[in-house]
Amino acid sequence: MSHDTTTELHRCIDLLLEHGWQPADLVHAVKRGITQRASRLVATCLATHSRRFDAPARAPEEWLDQLTELGVLHPERGTITGGVSDPVATWAKAEKVHPDEAHEQASEVLTLLRSLPRLSHLLPPPSKWPASNKGHTPTVNHTGEIDAKALKVIRALLAKAEGTEFEAEAESFTAKAQELMTKHSIDAAVLAASEVGATHRGVTSRRVHIDNPYADEKATFLSAIGEVNGVRSVWSPQAGFSTVMGFPVDVQLTDLLFTSLLVQATRAISEATARDRRLSTPSFKRAFLIAFADRVAERLEEARNHVATEAQQQYGSALVPILADRKEAVESAYTEAFPNVTMMPARRLNAHGWHAGRAAGDRADIGAGAALTQG
Repeated sequence: MSHDTTTELHRCIDLLLEHGWQPADLVHAVKRGITQRASRLVATCLATHSRRFDAPARAPEEWLDQLTELGVLHPERGTITGGVSDPVATWAKAEKVHPDEAHEQASEVLTLLRSLPRLSHLLPPPSKWPASNKGHTPTVNHTGEIDAKALKVIRALLAKAEGTEFEAEAESFTAKAQELMTKHSIDAAVLAASEVGATHRGVTSRRVHIDNPYADEKATFLSAIGEVNGVRSVWSPQAGFSTVMGFPVDVQLTDLLFTSLLVQATRAISEATARDRRLSTPSFKRAFLIAFADRVAERLEEARNHVATEAQQQYGSALVPILADRKEAVESAYTEAFPNVTMMPARRLNAHGWHAGRAAGDRADIGAGAALTQG
C-alpha cells in the first residue's frame, strides 16, 4: 500500500473534520458514493484520528455517540478500537482485499473525500476541543426535551407499528407514540417560555442522512414532515444529508416520524408496483413519494391543529404567543445559519405515481385519530 495514499487519507479526513464534517457524515458520504465496504475504510481511518486527538477524553458527547455507532469507540471501556497500525492495511486484511484492490479502493475514497465541500459547524471541530470533556454539559442531551424513559417507549411503539402485519395494531401503536410526542412538544414549549432567554437558546440542529435511490424525493418528504412540526430542513445533495433545525423535542419527533413513515411509503410503493409491474419505473416511484409526503403532511397538519386546540383548553390563551415565539426563534436561527438557501427546481411528475401516492398517504398511519381525540 502506498504510504502517500494513507498519508493523504489522514490529511483529508483531518481537514474535513475541521471544516464541519462529523464522523458519521464522512462514513455516510462514502457509503452513498462508493460502497458500504469502502465506508468501513473511513471508519478505520477515524479510529486513527480519534487516537491522535484523544477523542474519548476530549470530544463532545454527540461526537462520541457517533464513534460508538461506527464501532470505533467501546462504550463501556471508553477506549478506541483499532487505529494503531496502517488503517488501509488493517482494513484490507479485515475485508480480505488484495493489496492492489485495496490501493485502488483507497484512491477512490480519497478522490471522493477531496470533492466534499465545507459545511457549517454543528459541533466544535477537533482543534477546538477542550483538554478534557469531563464535567462539560452537552449543548443538547441525547433526547433533547424528551426524557430517556419516554423516548424508549416512543421508539418501541414505532418499532411495533412498523413490524406488525395488522393495520389496527399499527394504528394503535403509532397513535400512542404520536400522542406522547405531541404532548411533550406542547409541554416543553410552555416550560421553556417560563425561563428567561430559553426560547432562543433552545434551537438546535441535527443531520439526517438520506440514502439513494430517490434521495431528493426523500429529502422533500423529510422537509414536509418538518414543516408541520415547526422544524426547518435544508437538503445538501452532495453530502447526502438534510440539516434539520428546530427545538429538540420537535427535531426528535420529525426524525422519528420520517423514519417510520418512510418504511410505510417504501412498503406502499412495493405493493403498488407488485399489482402492476408496468408501474415499476423511476418516474412513478418519484411521483409516488412526493404525493405520499404531500398527503401525509396535510394529515399531520390536521392532527397537530387538533392537539393544539386541546392544549389551549389546558394552558389558556397564553399558548398561542408561546408557539408563535418558538416559530420566530426557529426562523431566525435558520436564516442566520443558511442565508443562501435555494429552492429545488420544479419537476414534472408521473400522474399515475402522484395519484397512487396520494391514495397511499390517505391510508398511512400517522398516529392521529382516535387516540388523539381522547386527550
